Amino acid sequence: MNGLDLAQDLAQRLRGHWRRSLAEPLWGRSAILVLHRVLPSEQDARLPHRAPWCLGPESFERLLVALCDVARLVSLPTAMATHHDPKARIALTFDDGWRDNIETAIPLLEHYAIPASIFVNTAWLGRPGGHWREVIGEGLWQAHAAPRIREAMGDAGLPLPPMPPLNPDDAYSRALLAYFMQLGQANPQRLADVAAQLCDEPGLPHHGIDPFSMRRLESGGLVRFGARGVDFTAFEPQSEERIRWQVQRSRRTLARLCHEPLPVLAYPDEHPSARVQQIVQRCGIQAALAGSGGWLSHRSNPLALPRIAIAQPVAHSPGRLFDYLLGQL
Repeated sequence: MNGLDLAQDLAQRLRGHWRRSLAEPLWGRSAILVLHRVLPSEQDARLPHRAPWCLGPESFERLLVALCDVARLVSLPTAMATHHDPKARIALTFDDGWRDNIETAIPLLEHYAIPASIFVNTAWLGRPGGHWREVIGEGLWQAHAAPRIREAMGDAGLPLPPMPPLNPDDAYSRALLAYFMQLGQANPQRLADVAAQLCDEPGLPHHGIDPFSMRRLESGGLVRFGARGVDFTAFEPQSEERIRWQVQRSRRTLARLCHEPLPVLAYPDEHPSARVQQIVQRCGIQAALAGSGGWLSHRSNPLALPRIAIAQPVAHSPGRLFDYLLGQL
């Protein structure tokens, strides 16, 4: 982090602490936060190519404590209901269903008695695989899978990755983050296909959550599960028939695994189009979560409810977190 970045970070933290001293700005408000992975190592989560999507145990616990100071952490259905409480209501949601959600995040949630919702891609339950960003990024970071990934990306006509140095460092992590941004403009189906080809490579991450763990967590009462489709492919480029299959198949799978699956769908798309929303509605969905957005309001579209994404740098600083949350109003 250079001098300008440090100055901006300090200003953001101080502004956040100052704004907390003002009259309560969150009266009667509600928000849904979205997280992905909580890694067992804070140092690993802090790397540039992971920080936008991963938290570590320390930053996750800081997030929980800071949120409890300014809001009530509630279940997703409670956050979606209108209220006039003095404190804001905030619900935590996790997308994808990684095993580290169970191993690292759930013990902290249980310690503080905080509910959460996990939206899973049902084809990957208990199987190797994951979002293309993790499969490709972790394979490159671990270096041994890099030649195979480069070959697969070239065969698919996708941009070739930066090859890892002998000892990957922060500079290479930043190069991977820039590569992710480049791939964000590529064909999502091609990326999903490459990730599916690579998911059995030794050493690549496993999606993780298995049916037994889901049943155990649901029976504990703090965690509920919802569908995010069958695989990781965004709905937008898919046909209506395929989207309907994704929604219906994933919901049927959850109905077999859970006593009370959430009736809410989480899109794999950050900004679902009107077309995708209409198809989902025709599948019987009355409420669905987008991948990004701000606080809930009476004007929120129930078929694209906004969520606030939390990154590692924001979660790690209470002042920066509060400034960030107020900036989403």
